[in-house]
Amino acid sequence: MTRHSSLDGWPSAAVRASAGLLAAVWLLELSNLARPSRLLSALVMAGLLAFVLLALLRASVHIRVLFAGVGGLAASIAAMKSEPALLVAGLERALVFGAFLPSVLLLRATVENSPRIASLREGVEALDGQARENWMVCGSHALGSVLNVGTMGILAPVLGRDTSASDRVALAAASVRGVGTAVMWSPFFVSLGFVSHLVPSVKLWEVMALGAGLALAGLALSGRMFTPNLGVAGFLASTGRLLPLVVPTVVIVGTILAVATALSLSGPAAVAAGVPLLCAAYLAFAGRARAARVARDTLRSFGRLADEMIIIVGATVLGTVIARIPEAAAIAGTLTPSFLSGTSLIITLMLLLIAGGLAGLHPMIGATILLPILAGGAFGVRDVVLVETAVFAWGLSATVSIWTLPVAVASSMFGVPLRALATGRPLRFAALYVVVAAAYLSIANAWMAG
Repeated sequence: MTRHSSLDGWPSAAVRASAGLLAAVWLLELSNLARPSRLLSALVMAGLLAFVLLALLRASVHIRVLFAGVGGLAASIAAMKSEPALLVAGLERALVFGAFLPSVLLLRATVENSPRIASLREGVEALDGQARENWMVCGSHALGSVLNVGTMGILAPVLGRDTSASDRVALAAASVRGVGTAVMWSPFFVSLGFVSHLVPSVKLWEVMALGAGLALAGLALSGRMFTPNLGVAGFLASTGRLLPLVVPTVVIVGTILAVATALSLSGPAAVAAGVPLLCAAYLAFAGRARAARVARDTLRSFGRLADEMIIIVGATVLGTVIARIPEAAAIAGTLTPSFLSGTSLIITLMLLLIAGGLAGLHPMIGATILLPILAGGAFGVRDVVLVETAVFAWGLSATVSIWTLPVAVASSMFGVPLRALATGRPLRFAALYVVVAAAYLSIANAWMAG
């Protein structure tokens, strides 16, 4: 998504209004999750629409065009069917993201203000060559699973001023790979939460488990391609410096899984419900000063959350409309298994979403249109595999597409050209990862089919 560097402070009333409005939507939706009511849902819907309208005033042209296309298509379908209730149903499904994204931002602010983060940088200067690159991949993966692209701002400063241009490129690309592979399984990325939301039958733990295997395959491929001479001792020495992250990460992810399983919540709802409780428990013992910094940083980040929420709301409405019209089931019925099934469907879906992402069409849009149709057909592909295929395509697009936030942030934080992160070795890694992922998902689908 597009960055808004002018929003680093509080330069405009529009930014302050956006932050306050989203904070109100967040609190209302948390209350609605705890005790659902029509009044709360209506208030959250009104607040979310107001936020989207305000965000559109300062969104990038690319996002405005996408939103106009997605929203216009959804409205056209609803008008042709004479069912405006379809749009309302789509907005109702989008409400949970009014709590999901703010909860992720609260978690990010809490982790960034933790003293454990400072300990990550200690001793890294002693690493060199492939050991440092391995540390960057694994560190970006572990920290990125919770902080998303915010991890780059934490890890990039370990580079000394005398770091060569080639080393900067290698470490920037490593950070992108680490975050991109974390996309495959982490419930704190919009990708997994949004795509799994399109197919409600899929359990959060199922797609996380499938994605974890895909992430491990990506990390193994990265090691084979970029740090082949590191050796076991070098690997253990560099990754051992990440030990301060292990316990907090296990606690955070375990809590979200427990909440999702115990309360039968979707991934976004489990994150929205579980994260504020975790952060509140931590901040209760962290001291008033740190809690105040977390609150300030969280509220400030709300003002920057424009493009993401715009696309999520538009895509959710369109996906709901498509899923609820009879024509979607009819289209699925025409795509017989002889036309697309099993591995061929997995590869086709993967390549379509990746190609769209490289062309500037966010994978969220392609997934929104395709998954409700494909999930309704008998194509010999398990729903969880369909979901993970879309998540993989989203994550891979984020590692090589210049339109995406990970690539843009890495370019800025590490001071390297955009093209260096989307061509050459990164592109070869992406091509091989597609082959590995297609084989992995096909084998997993065959195994689950029994």
